[in-house]
Amino acid sequence: MIRRLPGTLAACLLLLAAPVAARDLTQAEQASLQARIDSFEQAFEQGDIDAVFTVIPPGILATTSETYDITEAQVLTAMKQALAGMMKTASIEEYRIDLASATVRETSAGRVYVLIPTTAYVRRDGQDEARRSDTVTLAFQDGDAWYLVRIDDAQQVGVLETAYPDFEGVDFSETRATQASE
Repeated sequence: MIRRLPGTLAACLLLLAAPVAARDLTQAEQASLQARIDSFEQAFEQGDIDAVFTVIPPGILATTSETYDITEAQVLTAMKQALAGMMKTASIEEYRIDLASATVRETSAGRVYVLIPTTAYVRRDGQDEARRSDTVTLAFQDGDAWYLVRIDDAQQVGVLETAYPDFEGVDFSETRATQASE
């Protein structure tokens, strides 16, 4: 029995750290998340960069501001400039956030989050065809508002975990971007 205890203890600890399948979103949550996605997509299509950046969670803005010892306004300005620079050599031909195919989960602290398949078709200058990029967008609430976060690389996940420690230990490895020509 003593031999089993360490294995049993380890299994229990793994279960506690793992994200759990969560309840379904309520109709109100589903509607407010869909509205947030719709407003983001509309802003993106219209080139309303200020509205596009409203999906960044306040904790991530604060963490980034603290990390680089600049104001949150300066963080947003730098992000907008980076996006503008990227858009000089590429165009997004299509962008879809597929909420109907999303997975709802919960952190060990009880925060409900949604993993949403996202597809973009990006054409870089000089390319004949757009490249398809499949990623997963993380959606979660901070207060009463939904926020959307890219989680397709370790640095992004690290900032998320610093800003929102309840995401520590959540395995986002299945959310890495894949790209293909189409």
